[in-house]
Amino acid sequence: MLPARLLAFALLCACAHADSRAAPENEYSADEKDDIFYELKSHAVTNSTPRSETNGFGFENDGLVNDFGFLNAAAGGLDTNDNIIYKLSDEAYYEMPRLFHLDEYVGCLALRGSYCLGSFELSPIGYSPLFDTMQRYSANWVDNYNHTRLHRGLCLQRSCLPAPDHHSALTLPALEAWFASCVNTSTMSAYNLSARLYQLDYCRRGPERSVPLNANERGFAVLLAVIFGLATISTALDLTLTDQAKKGYGWALSWSVRSSWNSLTAPPPQTSAVDLRAFDGLRVLCMLCVIIEHVCWLGTLSYIADTRSYEQMRRAGEVILMTNSTLVVQIFFLMASFLLAHKLLTQRQDASAVSTFFKTMINRIIRISPSYFVVLWFASSWWERLGGGPQWSPQVRAEAAVCRRKWWTHLLYLNNLVYPDEKCLIQTWYLAADMQLYAAALALTLALRGRRVAVPVLGALFLLLTVICLVVAYAWHLVPTYVVHRPESVRLAYSGDASFNVLYQSPLGNATGALAGLLLAHLHHALTRSSLRIADNKLFRWASFTAAPAALWWAALSPLTLGEGPPGRATAATLAALERPVFTVLVALALLGAMYGIESPWRTWLSHGGAVLARLSFGALLLHLPLNKGLLAARLAPVQLDRQNAIFEWFGVAVVSYMAALPLALLVEIPAQRLYRELTALLTKPAPVPKTGMDKTDMGPTQCNRTNS
Repeated sequence: MLPARLLAFALLCACAHADSRAAPENEYSADEKDDIFYELKSHAVTNSTPRSETNGFGFENDGLVNDFGFLNAAAGGLDTNDNIIYKLSDEAYYEMPRLFHLDEYVGCLALRGSYCLGSFELSPIGYSPLFDTMQRYSANWVDNYNHTRLHRGLCLQRSCLPAPDHHSALTLPALEAWFASCVNTSTMSAYNLSARLYQLDYCRRGPERSVPLNANERGFAVLLAVIFGLATISTALDLTLTDQAKKGYGWALSWSVRSSWNSLTAPPPQTSAVDLRAFDGLRVLCMLCVIIEHVCWLGTLSYIADTRSYEQMRRAGEVILMTNSTLVVQIFFLMASFLLAHKLLTQRQDASAVSTFFKTMINRIIRISPSYFVVLWFASSWWERLGGGPQWSPQVRAEAAVCRRKWWTHLLYLNNLVYPDEKCLIQTWYLAADMQLYAAALALTLALRGRRVAVPVLGALFLLLTVICLVVAYAWHLVPTYVVHRPESVRLAYSGDASFNVLYQSPLGNATGALAGLLLAHLHHALTRSSLRIADNKLFRWASFTAAPAALWWAALSPLTLGEGPPGRATAATLAALERPVFTVLVALALLGAMYGIESPWRTWLSHGGAVLARLSFGALLLHLPLNKGLLAARLAPVQLDRQNAIFEWFGVAVVSYMAALPLALLVEIPAQRLYRELTALLTKPAPVPKTGMDKTDMGPTQCNRTNS
């Protein structure tokens, strides 16, 4: 066993036996909930967030009940092992109220009925054995939903007693009161539990009316028209002009679809110095892992038909691996910083460090921004017009409203730090963190380039950041990735979750991934310059061969050290701090072996991953989530989230995402990069000199093939 894994497991196991159970983080905040659904609420719900004043557990409002609605075991002096139900029979489970329910949506509105969607907090009338079971089962907040909260979408005319007033005179407050009374009557009748409306998503009467296009939507339509017009003109010029006529007018041919296709399908550049073929396959593999995790994540975010099967699957080995597969995002950070440092270490130092920094950062921004901003503009404008359904407003319209509010944070690549609880295209936190870490990695590489202390300094920074994350995680009660993705936190899109904001999406929590890439590049550069033949070392060959499966096993097994139920504070903090560094070290070791030609099945597979799919992975990252979310939000019934449905939906979303990424690459990403290169070449073109017999063929062609760095 590798030393890193041995040390990590020793620490985790030791902490698991020495620590008490940690209380869950506050997930429901009135301010945050109101912010998320502000655009949807035309009438505020009183006391919109369930807190201890509900007094549903038979305690006075003395702080013993946290924002989950669960009893604070530490404050209340309870033994959580005796007050948490980990296993529940099917009979006992289905005696509890169903968590999610949706009435027919289209038929209700077609008959000019009233449809309301919202969430309710349950509380008992006196002592209730059923509610006690619900409370104790929900106390395992790592694996289970909060069963004391119901989520309902009802057609009021069909499912409720008649309203006191005639339906034509009903106002929105009256509809809200009718909705709240209806659900409360049903839960009192069936379970002797009162239901209080704490979040109203919407109440709607009759078919939805079309709204005229606003300036934002018209602007995006104009952008698309301009892009298609440029592509048409540029492609026509490329097909009709001779090679001689094209010289000096490369900027006019930037949007040529034929040239973009040639750049997309061009073979990757080959070099004899280092074998980087595995990077393309690894990029595609990581993107597929991200997609399947988001497929299940979006299923958890929406209304689920059978929560029983979902909660039972949470502890299955393959489900733990899938949930923890977001660790592969560290590989993106690692590859980006490695390619950056590898390029800087191997090229001549002609320009100053300041000039190199700004030039490299501009290239990075041009590489990322055009496609990113086009998708962002689409999400804030036309996305909400492309569907409808009972969950369309809270899922799509609410997110589109957030995009319109905080679009500027995305343009500045600060969306993971500014208003972090408001999520617009949640996957783009990676782009912000990547840009921030890319700038830091660039500055660090320029400062250490050519210095012998580079590897020790980077190694010390790696260890220092790991320790800082450990201290922060323990002080702030932060939890690792598997616990971050708990059901109730997912339903809130991690709003108010300190673990998500401080570790998961921040540059601090992901800095070790970028540092691992820098360490890998500097170590490879130092080994190349030395006479040491590391590939002949048996220990290195064995370690690099086993590093890839070790990283897989680490992602799958490390959450098991937390134990069942709420994790201990020290155990959770230790794993939260170590899971990313250990994973990245194992991946870096495997990549170092692949670069030195250490044979392994996974190196062979990844080396044939295909450059085209790798180049389309960025577009797939941008598009897969809005595509999948629109699909789920348009469904008229709760989703069935199980293994079979997840696999088929994963395949469908992946195929459609990569297909949609193709026009994005051909019409936006590649043309923007080519136009920048052509304009830069024109601006830096030297003054003409008298001819001295130089043949015109001596001038090399402009390189049009984009790199993935």
